[in-house]
Amino acid sequence: MAVTLITASMTVSTASAQDIDPRADDILHATSDYLAGLGSFSVTADASTDILMRDGARVQPTATGQMVLDRETGFHVTRKGPAGQTTIVFDGTRVAIANEALAMHLFIPVEGGIDAAIDEVRAVLGTAVTGGADLLYANPYEGLIYEVETGRHMDEVTVGGGSAHHLLYRAAEIDWQLQVQSEGDPVPVKYVITSKWVTAAPTFSVQLWDVTPGVATDAETYGFTPPEGSTEVDPLTLDGLEIIAEG
Repeated sequence: MAVTLITASMTVSTASAQDIDPRADDILHATSDYLAGLGSFSVTADASTDILMRDGARVQPTATGQMVLDRETGFHVTRKGPAGQTTIVFDGTRVAIANEALAMHLFIPVEGGIDAAIDEVRAVLGTAVTGGADLLYANPYEGLIYEVETGRHMDEVTVGGGSAHHLLYRAAEIDWQLQVQSEGDPVPVKYVITSKWVTAAPTFSVQLWDVTPGVATDAETYGFTPPEGSTEVDPLTLDGLEIIAEG
């Protein structure tokens, strides 16, 4: 498993500067608390990111990813994009990122847990394709609400055949929408981010499927061996869109 986004380490804006519908805030708190309380889970996601071509055309390639996350151990993500599969693995000490089609991989040392690992991945790949990571932090609410000016409950919609609350939040630089399952656990099912002050207002969206709590993992889940013939590259020289096969 994103556009100009925020991290959970940032300071929350003061409530006095916000106009948030209490119902929207309650639902956002509920889904954030639900996600934070999952010690481990797996999820499938379809993500798309607007890319502006040199001739002015706007395209929106779509990638499908599967992720397993254990808050005590690490995470393992596979993402199939237009030009191949990317693997992202965090084992508690370092992040490995590899693309088999491009025959390249890299390593990023991490001091800290999953929040720190997410920050490192976003620094390398860019927030334009990692927006879904907003939902993975230990405290998703804190990052999501950063600089929010208004928030409201729009209506109930149907996503993936089920009913969901539709929330709209407006912040200084972005507008974002979150759709949260309205029956059963408050599982987020769709997340959309629009950059308001970037040319052509690019949008990132991710639809979440099959959120499964309590999945069993072992050391092999977070192990990584570079594919045969893969070349290690320096993260500082890399275009993030390149290795995730969307550039």
